[in-house]
Amino acid sequence: MAIITVGLNPAIDRILECPNFHIGGHQPCRQIARLAAGKAANVSRALAYLGVDSIATGFLGTREIDYFHEQLMAAGPGRILCQFVEVVGETRENVTILDPERQAETHLRDQGFTVTSRATDLMRAKLLREIHSGDIVVFSGSLCAGASPDYLGQLIDVGLHAGGRIVVDSSGDALRQVLQGKRQIWLLKPNLEELQTLLGREVPNTTAAVSNAARELLPQAQMVLVSRGAEGAVLVGNPSGLTGHDDTPLTGQVFTKGIPIRTVGCGDYLVAGFLAELQAGHSREIALRWGLCAASARAFSCDQEGFDVAGVRTNLNAVAVSPA
Repeated sequence: MAIITVGLNPAIDRILECPNFHIGGHQPCRQIARLAAGKAANVSRALAYLGVDSIATGFLGTREIDYFHEQLMAAGPGRILCQFVEVVGETRENVTILDPERQAETHLRDQGFTVTSRATDLMRAKLLREIHSGDIVVFSGSLCAGASPDYLGQLIDVGLHAGGRIVVDSSGDALRQVLQGKRQIWLLKPNLEELQTLLGREVPNTTAAVSNAARELLPQAQMVLVSRGAEGAVLVGNPSGLTGHDDTPLTGQVFTKGIPIRTVGCGDYLVAGFLAELQAGHSREIALRWGLCAASARAFSCDQEGFDVAGVRTNLNAVAVSPA
């Protein structure tokens, strides 16, 4: 059974270090990394660091194909097989500005290319060929310009028809349309802000409130994993989707000292660590521990591309997982 990540609006992430960054004027900075990224690519890269193979697909501008292939295939020890659909136009380039003096992080996101109906048809046909029963298919990130509002739902239907276990980490109108359909998502992964948007109300960042709110989405998903920043994550539901099958809500938090270096992508590493352990047949509790450790390792790593896997194992003792 394969893990397939699908990125419909990938990005190149330029990471700049700029002490005392402020709006306006000319400021000296230095580029510390330039990465093939986007949420789906981040999940594949994190899986590779954890020793898990994956297939990375989605749309990608022609000029960036080789760049993505080189970067993603260099990650390891797990392997990433790149199967992108080329589109006309440049892949968007996002900028993250790290201010080491203020311990602040600013993320500037570009819009990206516009896809044609031919490209969307090719993507649908590719997934029809690639997805097999039991595969985990991760749809991560935003919907690109040119795709219809229900396009994400169309691709998810392809995966469901093939017997895939569908993971969705998206937002906005595309996600709302997906959840309005009569689909059974295997794992839905919103952050707290996205959860509030889906429910149309404010949800206090407490374990009980987040757990109760997440349970409202269980008719549309077998599991809901809500990331809560420094407060960790809450998991409701279970992989089987059956009532009584180890479905006690769980909450987890990493107790690590220090100031995070970079938080962009931590949610993607949470997803990767969680899925890696579920695919290996481990329990929800173990999967949540590994997911939180991977996310924490990303946040505190000076290596902008990955993290220290040995450190992930060490931090397992710093994770508290309990009934929510």
